[in-house]
This record gives sequence, structure tokens and C-alpha cells, in this order.
Amino acid sequence: MFILFPSIILANNCDYIMEDERMEIIIEQMNNKGDDIKKLNIIKTYLQRLCLNTNQMLTIIDVFESKKIKQDFFLYTKNYITDIENYNQIKYLIPN
Repeated sequence: MFILFPSIILANNCDYIMEDERMEIIIEQMNNKGDDIKKLNIIKTYLQRLCLNTNQMLTIIDVFESKKIKQDFFLYTKNYITDIENYNQIKYLIPN
């Protein structure tokens, strides 16, 4: 017997999917940092073990002020997105 898992449930090397409550805690930690590089480092640390969906990614991206860092974050998250089809549809929204 085979057990099939939809590809949207698991992304690359993610052990867990981020819950919205966890996202709020992470955003609070990010907001306590003074610059975007430190904020980016915080979220990258979490993404090593958590996946997120496109809506969560868009919520987190608003924490950053720099267009460059927003773009860096967007590109970085591709490997951690659970709904890649939605992610691919919003590429035009992210600043270049």
C-alpha cells in the first residue's frame, strides 16, 4: 500500500510548517532588531526548520524596509514555501 503526500504539504528540508502564532512571535523578534540584515538573519534561522506559505511570506516581507532585502528574502524563501504555485504568481509584486 502506498501513502501519498501532496507536494504542498512539505517543502525542501522542512520539518514543520510555521503556525501563525509562531509567525507573530518571529515578527516581534524581528521588529526588535534595528536593521534589516539582523531581521533577515532571524528569519533565515527559523526557515532552516520551518516552512511557510505565501501569505505568511508576504506578511513577514513587510517587516523589512529595504527593497533589496525584501527581494533577497523573497528569493531565499522559495525553498521553504509550501504553496509554490501561489509564490510563483506573485513574483511581480516584489520590488526589483
